[in-house]
Amino acid sequence: MKLSTDTSIAVVLPSPIGDSLIGLVLVNNLIRNGYRPVVFGWVAEQLADWFPHMAVGQPDAWRGAFDTVIELRPTSYASTLSRSGKTLCVATLPEYGGSKHMVDRIVEIATKVLGLRDVTRANGLVVPAGVMQGRFADRVVIHPTGSHPEKMWGRKKFLALSRVLTRRQLQPSFLVAPDEFGVWGDIAEHGCEVNALPRLNEVATWIAESSWFIGNDSGLGHLASCIGVPTLSLFMRRGLARSWRPGWGPGAIVLPPSVLPFGGLKERLWQRLLSVRRVMAAFQALHCTHARTAHRYAPAGFGDANATQAARIGMVPGAQSRRL
Repeated sequence: MKLSTDTSIAVVLPSPIGDSLIGLVLVNNLIRNGYRPVVFGWVAEQLADWFPHMAVGQPDAWRGAFDTVIELRPTSYASTLSRSGKTLCVATLPEYGGSKHMVDRIVEIATKVLGLRDVTRANGLVVPAGVMQGRFADRVVIHPTGSHPEKMWGRKKFLALSRVLTRRQLQPSFLVAPDEFGVWGDIAEHGCEVNALPRLNEVATWIAESSWFIGNDSGLGHLASCIGVPTLSLFMRRGLARSWRPGWGPGAIVLPPSVLPFGGLKERLWQRLLSVRRVMAAFQALHCTHARTAHRYAPAGFGDANATQAARIGMVPGAQSRRL
């Protein structure tokens, strides 16, 4: 499918954060090759300042406006953007399947299906000038939730991990969605800091100004990775990690020990088998590898850092924060 440079193109992103960030690899490659796609999706809207070369549209304003509409997965409105009513659904292409990393699948589609020549694995994210990368040299963002409960490590284990990090003179900072705050806010009683930010650009800033990220197999791990924050991702099995591990910045994965022969058992029991000690060992290895290059700013004292964070949280409408 060869695109003409004067073809009007829309790219419709899926709802999940990680899928959208991977889909933006295709958008970035279209832009690199002279096209001017208009991008649709809530992730693109809320991260518009982080993708300065990207044009973002609202579906109602662009009905029937495009010669070519590309959607990563089937959506309810992509066809309404097309003059013909037809779309190219990336998820239905043979190149989208297989065992390659998802980013590499998108790169292959850009090259083989769309015929683009100047192709990269990058999605075009640029940290805004006002964001101080690595500002809090000891802050470790912990993301304990996700869209799929079966992919989430245990609550008690995340709390135990935060205590180990604190003993190592690091500053664990739990980050959850606003609708999860009611469930997680009480961990402040255990001496933990927990924050919920209302918009994705604010979440991105919080992650970018931290120095480390630990989380489940979920979209925020992909966000941390493309920002460049060293990322440790917890996976239930190796096959998922092979395709879906965060694939841009420095990072590592940690898996439960391979003691069970069947995939179904591994998926049911992985949370029990993956120990705090094993996760901490993987984090220490990541820390040792990237500690010298990860920090751009001098460490702040814990008291100063907490005061600054509280002030910033207070200035964000809808933000919620609790700490002991």
